[in-house]
Order: sequence, then structure tokens, then C-alpha cells
Amino acid sequence: MATPINFQPMPLSQSCFNGVVTMGAPVAQMALTLKQLNQVKFRSAGYYHVGRSTWQDWNSINYAKGATFGGYQNIPTKGYLDEFDLFYFSLPTSQWIGIEIIYGAASSNPTSLDGPYILADLYEISGGAISTKIDEGILFTYPEQLQILERGQLTGLARVNTGSRLYDFPSGGLSAPTFPRPLYIPPSNRGDELVVKIEAREVIIYAVHLFDIFMEA
Repeated sequence: MATPINFQPMPLSQSCFNGVVTMGAPVAQMALTLKQLNQVKFRSAGYYHVGRSTWQDWNSINYAKGATFGGYQNIPTKGYLDEFDLFYFSLPTSQWIGIEIIYGAASSNPTSLDGPYILADLYEISGGAISTKIDEGILFTYPEQLQILERGQLTGLARVNTGSRLYDFPSGGLSAPTFPRPLYIPPSNRGDELVVKIEAREVIIYAVHLFDIFMEA
């Protein structure tokens, strides 16, 4: 049965009564509606916003200038490193996790940096603690995927994502991070609580959006 993506109304109340066998069109309507809710509207997703201070004192003129930065962060220093553990509750039908990241990066001389990157990998949870890595992860690098804006003292805002293209995961697994792709959830971990680890060097992370991807049978 294909999953409908258009609006699916529930059967009329006059068509369904407690204690009475229902068949025919009302049953088909309920089945399609429930399938759409389960496979489209109730998918797993996670939205993580990272709080950042944008306040800065201009001591030279004894004037505090904070709000006018409009949410932009001062540029990260060389070698600056951030790490985040993002908890994600998968569904039994989950197969991949797509990622979109809102970030900022800037330098008056990008060649002076060690090499900005964002690394995302996937872990399972065992006994209430982060345990085994189940996907070696993906790597966003500069200048292939990341933008380094020359904005002086402010990072600006940019987006990068894995896309949602499905693929066959190697049977032997991976030994190192790959180019950006949705993270793979092994069958034994589907429906479990997982952790997406984000490591960012010389990049300011503002928000991360995790979303469920699956292939319908």
C-alpha cells in the first residue's frame, strides 16, 4: 500500500459505531490516514539550537555594543574546537538520519587556519551511557562544503546539509568518515535512542536539525 501525501480525512462519524463491525470504504480511509500519520507526520526529528553570546564591549569608546550584531558571533580563533552530543530517538522504521547545520565561519585570511571542518558521527546508548560508534560519520570540509566568509570580526550565517539521497551501506562497515551523506542506522539499533556527535573546528555551530529518512517497502 503506497503512502498518501495529500490530505486524508477520517471517515464520517455516521459510518462508524462502537460495537458494530465496520468494513469497506471507512476501513480503507482509516488505514490510509493512519499510514500517513505513521510514515509521514509522526517521523522522528530533532531541532537543536546552540545559545551564543553576541555581546561585546567597545572599550575604546566606552560604549557597549551587543544587540546590533544581529546574532553574529565573533570569528573563531585558530584551532577553536566545539563538541556537542545530540540525542535522537529513532523509530523502528528509521534507516538513515539526515542532518542540516546552520553555522558561521570567517577569517580575514582563510589560509592562516588549520582547516575548518564539521564532523558528525553516530553512537548507540548502552546502560544509560554513550557507547559504541555505529557509523564512522561524515565530514564537511573547507572549501569543498563549508564557506569561509571574509567579514572581518563577524561570522555571518550559512547552511550545509547531508541531502537525503538513499544508498546501500557497505556490508563490512566503514573505517573512516566519508563525504556528506545521511548517517546509517543498523537494523539492530532502529527504534533505539541514539546520539549524533558533532565536532566543529574553527566553525561556530548555531543550530542542528536531524530528520528521519526511510525507504518505503
